[in-house]
Amino acid sequence: MKFFNYLFGLGISFLIIFSGCGKEMTIPVYFQIDSVDFTADYVAFGTASHKITDVWVTVNGTSVGVYELPAKFPVLASGQSKIQISPGIMLDGLTAKRPSYPMYTTYITSENLKVDTVYQFYPSFTYADYVKVAFIEDFEDAGMKFTAKENSPSLKKTGETNEIFYYPGEINNYSGKISIADTGASFFEITSNDAFSFKNTNTRYCFLELNYKMQIPKNDTLIVEVGLYVNNITGTKVQFPLIKIRQSEVWKKIYINVTETINSQSATMKDFTFYIKGTTRKGVTASCLFDNIKLLYVPL
Repeated sequence: MKFFNYLFGLGISFLIIFSGCGKEMTIPVYFQIDSVDFTADYVAFGTASHKITDVWVTVNGTSVGVYELPAKFPVLASGQSKIQISPGIMLDGLTAKRPSYPMYTTYITSENLKVDTVYQFYPSFTYADYVKVAFIEDFEDAGMKFTAKENSPSLKKTGETNEIFYYPGEINNYSGKISIADTGASFFEITSNDAFSFKNTNTRYCFLELNYKMQIPKNDTLIVEVGLYVNNITGTKVQFPLIKIRQSEVWKKIYINVTETINSQSATMKDFTFYIKGTTRKGVTASCLFDNIKLLYVPL
């Protein structure tokens, strides 16, 4: 993406040179966005932890591109202008899938743009007013919102300092932990206790968000999958894997697309639960840590 920004800027430079041969020279302004801020009402939405990697920029209703942060890029506009900056993410943890995230707000401002001037922006985002919370597990309350599959180790709370997820300004006493060695099994699987009846007839968007990290012996692997169990109106249950999470020994944030699956299954679906499962080589001791598991949706 940064290479693309360079090429785009180079193209603008050529445009300036060649346009000078005509009657009017076109000179851009420059936008600079080094970082973004994100806030959240903790009572309503839980943690403000985010993984905003890109910005989608519009000037006077016209898109001027998508840029990986930090970014500095030319814009062919001048005079009083309306500027909109939307947050972009890596959907399903994939660098090739980088949409504007519809659950977050768009930053809107205006500037009287003057050519050959650098304008710095410090956009701030939050959850949009239309976003609803169907599920949050932050491991701070009594009880657990997941059930372990038979023969699977259970999801437990951990208060160990080196295992808790921390976000600046927030108080977090516990995270969730599954240790495969607890039962000698080579897998774990947990499923949400609640079922959700979101369909394309009542839901515009649906996403899972979560923080995670793994504790795995060197040279071993822990394959972690997130998916849905769809309960059909006929009484059957069908498993739909969504993604496999990349291994990480540090805390990461991931956004998981649920919308496409519920849309494709709406005709026969009654409701669904979601699951997280992990597998490793037999005899390996490995753990997976989770926090701030959220199921968010936008109703129609």
